[in-house]
Amino acid sequence: MKRIVLPTDFSDNAWNAISYAVQLFRDEPCEFTFLHTYVPALYRVDYAIGGPAYSGIDDAMIQATISGLENTVARVEKEFPNSNHTYHQHYAFNLLTDEVKEVCEEKGVDLIIMGTKGATGAEKILFGSNAVFMMRKVSTPLIVVPGDYQYTPPRNVLFPNDFLKIPEADALIPLTELLQRYEARLNVVHVEEDRELSKQQLHNKQVLYERLKGCDFDFNEIKNAFMPDAIKDQVHAGKYDMLVMMNRKHSFLERVLLRQNVDTLGFEVEIPFLVLREQ
Repeated sequence: MKRIVLPTDFSDNAWNAISYAVQLFRDEPCEFTFLHTYVPALYRVDYAIGGPAYSGIDDAMIQATISGLENTVARVEKEFPNSNHTYHQHYAFNLLTDEVKEVCEEKGVDLIIMGTKGATGAEKILFGSNAVFMMRKVSTPLIVVPGDYQYTPPRNVLFPNDFLKIPEADALIPLTELLQRYEARLNVVHVEEDRELSKQQLHNKQVLYERLKGCDFDFNEIKNAFMPDAIKDQVHAGKYDMLVMMNRKHSFLERVLLRQNVDTLGFEVEIPFLVLREQ
């Protein structure tokens, strides 16, 4: 049984990600954990030292959390009844990323699915802060769902790759499972920004080819292009349903997380974004 954590703040964005998750895994036995954390608006030292009992957090905050989780479960059971799925509620006085990380490690969680706001407002930030912290600090695979994205089965998946490192076989499992379940087509794209592939990159590419066997995939090369522009063009032209990236040091994704401004990056994520952790 697959174990999936669904962080929620009871917003429309969070609900959209939840509805995406239960539909994405509708045919697979899953154990979903709806997770909510709370901290006071003014996070003082006494809160950190003593926790909610010491800080005097009122019962209304805790009761609102419990009610929110119960209502979420009730809504899922009403709108997406599924005998394959079981639901758990989890709440804690903690920072969201820290609590999710602890739960994932304790329960052997397979996947996190969470929502994020679109690039709106003057700042035009690519991802919400919670999604960014989750990508940076949590090693569990993560799917980030844009707030206005309506569920579509992932039939066409885009996987930009620089071939600078060989992905571990285990790290690819969330991707290969999705590809096989939906008989999806994977487009592995390398963007040649300044030079041709080295011998090591060619070797890594061949290893990735071997590790994707059993899936429907293709390798494509885009020459003399800027990575963000190439990704944006591919997403728009290819009618993709999901974007996949490896998260490791010195990767393009790491640069994205450091430079969050959409105008600077040249693109924004408009489709679900699967982040695979690479050590």
